[in-house]
Amino acid sequence: MRISIIGAGNVAWHLAPALASVTDVRQVISRHEDSAGALAARVNAVCGLEGREKCCKATASLDCLYGDSDLYLIVSNDDSIATIASSTENFPGIWAHTSGSVGLEVFDGEKTAFGSFYPLQTFSKEIPVDVGKVPFFVEGSRPEVLETLKSVAGLVSSRVYTATSRRRRALHLAAVFACNFANQMWAEADILLRKEGLDITCLLPLLEATLGKLGSLSPAGAMTGPAQRGDMNVLRRHIEELPDEGMKELYRIVSQRILDASHPELII
Repeated sequence: MRISIIGAGNVAWHLAPALASVTDVRQVISRHEDSAGALAARVNAVCGLEGREKCCKATASLDCLYGDSDLYLIVSNDDSIATIASSTENFPGIWAHTSGSVGLEVFDGEKTAFGSFYPLQTFSKEIPVDVGKVPFFVEGSRPEVLETLKSVAGLVSSRVYTATSRRRRALHLAAVFACNFANQMWAEADILLRKEGLDITCLLPLLEATLGKLGSLSPAGAMTGPAQRGDMNVLRRHIEELPDEGMKELYRIVSQRILDASHPELII
């Protein structure tokens, strides 16, 4: 399987080496030449291909895209996928993107064989990720395309599922709530703690225990705290103690959401 990687951001930084260990990742393309070079070097280091003729090549131009790759994997930000699809030749390989929120219609009229290759995980370059444990959700324009993408995903992960564009969008939206929004809450907590000379590490045992509950309880069943108890005096005091209106409004909205589930008669 010969693969061309288009993009060199956080997702590609982890996905390309994982694929390179079991396939031929032959080129990395990014409009940022330094990023493309760094990722190609990472791929070559993983495969021991530094300086060899068949090493992974880096380029900053889509005009240099190989025409005989088996898979063209677009690992870019969502807004760039349509532009990449429309500005590249319809080479005979499979075209796929790694987005959770972009449907297959982005390839309609542009490519003949296409699909999605969505790894449901948060990626940062400096944090190692065990790609083998990352769930992949794949979709194909034809049954044989789907089977190929499932096979490729199965080379790097033990958790491969089929998902329509609609289901992928639902997964991505849920992930935003569970990951990005939760992380913003941790950022708010860190702000409050730093005012007292502390930081978010004080809450790590609490966060680990909270996440651990999800193995046996639903999120609603694991809910605790003043809003779940309907303790209005504590809720109002918390709002008074918050340092700015943004935090106060955030606290009100989330607390009311919890109240609506536990004590619908109460309004903060």
